Amino acid sequence: MRPPARFIFRWTVAAIALCAVLLTTIGPWRPANEEQVRSLDPAQVVVLRTPGGFLEVSTLVRNEEFGWRSSRTCPWVDCSALLGQRVGRIRVPVHYTYRMPLADTWTLTLDGDVYVLSVPAPKPLLPPGIDTSKAQITTERGGLLAPGAAANQENLLKNLGPELAQRAQRIEYLQQQMPAAEKTVREFAEKWMKEQRTEPTRPVRVEFRMGDSD
Repeated sequence: MRPPARFIFRWTVAAIALCAVLLTTIGPWRPANEEQVRSLDPAQVVVLRTPGGFLEVSTLVRNEEFGWRSSRTCPWVDCSALLGQRVGRIRVPVHYTYRMPLADTWTLTLDGDVYVLSVPAPKPLLPPGIDTSKAQITTERGGLLAPGAAANQENLLKNLGPELAQRAQRIEYLQQQMPAAEKTVREFAEKWMKEQRTEPTRPVRVEFRMGDSD
């Protein structure tokens, strides 16, 4: 007696399914192992952690000018006036960012109707940021035998960084950013006090300890 057509259909479907499983597991169409391709070697990434971190309190933007003079030297005699010299100048916007350590000592005291918050003085983040897209570089030659422009500009840019680092620590620069720094610290302290459920009922006055060292 011939088996029913429905019985034959079920066994045919089961046989096809079994063949598909065998082909995907042991057959030539078994997929290879797949994994993510990493484009950056983790060993090349160095993460530096400062305990407590820093609070950026202000950014001072100034258009700075810097010049560099190149001249030739002669043995036993100053020949710069005879052979000529080259002066290169750069004018560029510089971003001086000032910050203060959060892990340092912050002291809050009550002085009459005012909270006095004593904090370390802001320090510049070095090196300062330079907006190279707006840099203007000029060079002037004085004399036919003056040094070339390329070498002069190379030394100009090489010495620009150390010069700006010194300017960032000038007392007049520190004084210019103080109002913005004071406002940032005051708002930060008031927000922190609210989060600690100790909302101040008196204003906060910020005092920077200018004598603190790094």
